[in-house]
Amino acid sequence: MANKKKAKKPKNKYKNRSGHMSKAFGPPNPQEGSLLMQLPQELRDEIYSYLFFSTRISSGERAFGRIDHRRIVPIPNALALLRTCRRVHSEIGHSWLHKVLFSFEDPEAMLNKLANISIETRSMIRHVRVSGCPLVLSFEDDDVFYRTSAALKLLPGLKLDRLTVMGGRDSMVCYETLDKLVKHSDGWKELYYLSHNSTFLGYKDTWPSWTGGPDADRYLRVPQPAGWQKILEDRDGPASCPSVAIYRSTNPGRACSVLHADLRVPFVQTLAAGQNLAKFGKMEDAALMAAGEREKEVLVVVKRGRGLDYEEKEGSLYLPYGYDIRGEMPGMTWKQIKTELDNKYEDDEDWPFGDDDEEEPGLVDAYSHVDDYVWPPLHFATDE
Repeated sequence: MANKKKAKKPKNKYKNRSGHMSKAFGPPNPQEGSLLMQLPQELRDEIYSYLFFSTRISSGERAFGRIDHRRIVPIPNALALLRTCRRVHSEIGHSWLHKVLFSFEDPEAMLNKLANISIETRSMIRHVRVSGCPLVLSFEDDDVFYRTSAALKLLPGLKLDRLTVMGGRDSMVCYETLDKLVKHSDGWKELYYLSHNSTFLGYKDTWPSWTGGPDADRYLRVPQPAGWQKILEDRDGPASCPSVAIYRSTNPGRACSVLHADLRVPFVQTLAAGQNLAKFGKMEDAALMAAGEREKEVLVVVKRGRGLDYEEKEGSLYLPYGYDIRGEMPGMTWKQIKTELDNKYEDDEDWPFGDDDEEEPGLVDAYSHVDDYVWPPLHFATDE
C-alpha cells in the first residue's frame, strides 16, 4: 500500500519563529478607539504626507576640517510612525519613499545607501540631496576625481522628481560638476545646484592649455545660463521646453537665503562688446568676484524637457574622457567596486573609504525645514 503523504497544515503568517502567536505579527488592529483612525482616510493620508514631506533621512560624514570628519545621523525616530501599528504601516505602505528627503554628505554615502537596495525600491525615491564634492578613487597610483554625474550611473532605476547637489569648495570643480550633470546625467526631472558663493560663475580659467585634447577646455566658462540651456535643448529637443535659470542671493553669507524667492534675484551673463567665448572664460568676472558679491549664494535650477523618459538606465553609456568609474572597473556594481578597492588599499592610511566607526556617536542632523542646509566650515577656509 502506497504511503500517503500527510497533508501540510497551512502556515499561520502571524506566528513568530517559535511557533507561538505574537501580537507583533498579528492581524492589523482596527484601532477603533483611536481619534486618528476615526478621521476619513483622505485626512489621514494628508497627515501622513505632511509628516513625511517634512522628514529628512541623512547619512555620511561632514567635513569640519581636513582631518575632522563627523558622522551625520538622522533625527531619532524619524520613521517611527511606520512602526506604531500594523494598520498605520499598511495604510502608508511604500508611499513614504516618494516624500522624504534622502540627504547625503558625499557621493560615497549616496552610493553606499542607494546602490545596495533593489531597483524597484530605488525607483520609488523622489527626493535626494547630495554634496557635490568629488569622489576620489585611486587606480595605478593615479588619483581620479569622479563627479556626482558618474555616481548616478551606478544607480539604475533612479527617477527623482528633484536632485539637489551642494557644490564643493573649489570654484572650477563646481562649474565642471554642474556642467557634467547637465550634459550627461539622468535619473532626475529637476536639478537644484547650490553654491555657497558666486565664484564658480566668475573665476578665471587657469587650467593649462598645453594639456590639449578634450581636457584642454574642461574648466572654461561660458556665459550662463545660455550655455547650459543650449546643452539641454540639444539633449531633450527645444520642443520639449527644457529650462535653466540662475538665482543669486541678496544676502551675502546667509545660508539658505537663495531658496527664498524674496531674498534672491535672477542672474544672467552675456558677452561684453568685442568679447568672444575664449576670452570670456579666461578673464575673471570682476563684479562677481568683488568683496560683498562673491559671498552671495547661487542656485541653478535645471528642468528636463516635458514627456521625457529620464530614468537612469542599466548599461547606460560611459561618460567621456575617462570620468566614469565604470570604465576602470567595467561590469561591476558599486558594492563590488568598493570591496575591491577596500581590499587593495586596506593598509593605506590615506585611503578615503575608511570604515565608519559605528561606536562613535553621530552628529544629529537637526533642522527646522526639510530643505534647510548647513555649509561645512571647511568651505570657508582661506586656502582655496
